[in-house]
Parts: sequence; C-alpha cells; structure tokens
Amino acid sequence: MESHQDIARILVRYRRFLVATHVFPDGDAIGSTLGLGFGFQKTGRRAILSCPGGVPDSLSFLPGSNRIVTPDRILDEFDAAVILDSSDLDRIEGIAERIPPGTPVINIDHHVTNRMYGTYNYIDPGAAAAGEQVYRVLTAMRVPVDRDMATCLFTAVGTDSGFFRFSNTSPTTLRIAARLVEKGAEPFKVSEQVYETKTLGSIRLLGRVLDTLQVDEGGKVAWVEIRREWLSEFGVDEGQTEGFVNYPRMVKGVEVALLFRESAEGKIRVGMRSRGDFDVSALAEAFNGGGHSRAAGCSMGSTSLEDARRAVLHKVYEMMAAR
Repeated sequence: MESHQDIARILVRYRRFLVATHVFPDGDAIGSTLGLGFGFQKTGRRAILSCPGGVPDSLSFLPGSNRIVTPDRILDEFDAAVILDSSDLDRIEGIAERIPPGTPVINIDHHVTNRMYGTYNYIDPGAAAAGEQVYRVLTAMRVPVDRDMATCLFTAVGTDSGFFRFSNTSPTTLRIAARLVEKGAEPFKVSEQVYETKTLGSIRLLGRVLDTLQVDEGGKVAWVEIRREWLSEFGVDEGQTEGFVNYPRMVKGVEVALLFRESAEGKIRVGMRSRGDFDVSALAEAFNGGGHSRAAGCSMGSTSLEDARRAVLHKVYEMMAAR
C-alpha cells in the first residue's frame, strides 16, 4: 500500500486525469474531488471531475462545483483515474466502465472496508476524511493552497468529522482544518450552507420520515424509512436526505440507527450509524457495503423495503448476540 508521498510521486507522472467519487456524494466526496481538481489545475494538469448523479444542491455553493459532470459526460481522454472516498468500484456507478483497461487507478480512501481495487492504494482509516488525504498529497506535491481549494477541503474534513464532533476527529484533523482556515476557508459559511440551508421540501420530507421512526423493544435499535414516491411528492432528490439517519441515533439508549430508502431504480439503500462498540462497517459488509465503524451503508438490490428491513435487523441482532 502506498503513502501520500508515494501517491504524490505517482501523480506527477501524468498530465490528464479522471477524478471520480461515489454515488450520493457527501461533503467529503465533493470537497475532496474539487480540492484535487484545483490542485491539478495549479500544476498545469487537466482533470475531468465526475460523480454519479452530479452535485447535490446542498453542496452547489462550493467553488468549481459546476465542473463536476455525470458519467455520460466523460468525453475526454485521460492518462490515469483517481477514485476518492469510495470503498469499492461499485460505488462509482456508471464511471468504472468508462475507465479503459490498463489505465492506472489511484485509490484514495479512508474506509476500513476498502477493497484495494486500485493499481495504487492510499488507504488511511485513521484519517477523518478523504479530504485530509488529498491535503497531504497536494502538500507533498508542493501545490500552494488558495481560498477556493481551502474552502473545498475544509468542507470535506468538516463534514466527515461532524464539524469535529465525531470520534474520528484527531489532532491531525484539527491541525489541517486550522491550516485551511489560514488559507481562507470560512467555517461559519460552510456550516451555514451545509447544515442550516435546506429546501422547504426537504424539511417537510423530514417530518414525514420522522413519522416512521420505530424503536425496538430493547430500546437499542431504531430506524426510519423513506418511500420512493415521497421524493417526488416533496420535490426532493436523494442527496437532500443526507443526515436523516442521524435522527434515530439521537434517541436515548439507541446503539444502532438505520435508514431504509427506496431509490428511483428500485434498490434499497441502507444508511447505518452506531454508538458504543457496535461496528456498522461489519454490518454493511455483510450486505456488500462498507464504511466506518460508526457510519456505514449498503445497497440491497431489487427487494422490498420490508424484506430489506427484516434482513438487516436479523443481522443486527445476530451481531449483538455474538458480542
């Protein structure tokens, strides 16, 4: 496995890149993609930036967000592909098949469940965000960080650490965040845009979702659901449901929180959060997903919401019994 210094030396060999991240992107996915894209631009390199489904409205404030294209718009040739914040290639839906055979793939990720699919793999589960890793790589490449890069990378680090509230926040996380603020990132503006600016439809949808809140008899597992038709009813895309899974986690005594969401294509996507020592990354792996010990997820293919809930809860109780 490569270090950030190794990745920096590898990247300078190439001039044209595809930089891609995962479906239903969060602040880390979009922020790290844009940060690296700006870094390549500063060194005279070209980069196509891509994400399945495009940029969610909540992150469209980021400088350069209009540069990120959907997979069908990957038209230019590239010498190497950099995949960010994705534990496996299935998460970059529609992009993996656009990478020609033999093209070097640089895998930069911080999920412990990463499948090491790259030609080169820089995997650091100790990093709070892929944005931390991108910052280290750009520093090793001696790329100067300007205000736009700092804003994007601060958003990456800030959102994936819960604005420095989550257990993945380390002294390194805080040092990097401080350097990005020194370069022009404004924490209050990022926080306001990400956490305090919502569409009316998303707020109304949240009310509907909270009506589905269930807690099991033991008070340790809670879940909510999102029906596919509710998205169109409230005029909301799936990206705007980011963070809904945190509400069942807020219930006192709950150790495992789940969100079951019907997607437009008929899949059931499951968001997972935990408290204490329950490892939701292991739960997600049981369903070919991945993530962190406290935050993970999976996609369950064509099944009913009820069947997905039944299967996941069965696995949760099986894992709890084995502890």
